[in-house]
Amino acid sequence: MNGAVLVIEPDRGGLGTALAEHGYEVEREGDPAEARALVTVAPRPALRPLAELEPEEWLATFRAWTEEPFFAAQRFLRGVYERGRDGCWVAVTSILGTQPFPGGGAAGAASVALQTLVRVAAVEGGPHCVRANVVAPGWRQDALTRELDAELAVEDTPTRRLTTQADVAAAVSWLLSAEAEHVSGAVLTVDGGYTVTRGSRPDPTKR
Repeated sequence: MNGAVLVIEPDRGGLGTALAEHGYEVEREGDPAEARALVTVAPRPALRPLAELEPEEWLATFRAWTEEPFFAAQRFLRGVYERGRDGCWVAVTSILGTQPFPGGGAAGAASVALQTLVRVAAVEGGPHCVRANVVAPGWRQDALTRELDAELAVEDTPTRRLTTQADVAAAVSWLLSAEAEHVSGAVLTVDGGYTVTRGSRPDPTKR
């Protein structure tokens, strides 16, 4: 896709830098309404049992994982519609929204909510030449929640390694490219097969 990619991510670093290595012109600030392509990135997930979730934590999770990306995407969609040109939104969420996971209630529910918004954007935006997709990364070594055993996560992953920022960037880069021009409304899981196999363990945080 021609033009700059506006990347909105909490740490203002990792994914935007990796996308630049794929040849994209990356912007970290700007009005989404003026962007040709938008990438929204969820924060690092935290695991907390449902019974221990405080109302403030639940609401804060939805603000960061669902509300903020949606309002950015809403401005993006309005801008694309007004210009009458094609556009692409890629929302980076988490595998917590693709499979129930102990402690992942808040982030998982927020991810599912955002996935629904992305799919609706794909349906509504299709006639306007807008594509919208989700990338759901697996556990990343550089962003591993403290509640998870890294060795156990690797053991439960068929490829025997955790997801890297480069893996996520490659998936996002492809979805932004003309090679994926007929892909819209998809949830692309990038986890080395983790969500396929970990279901055999009742609690994947414990041996």
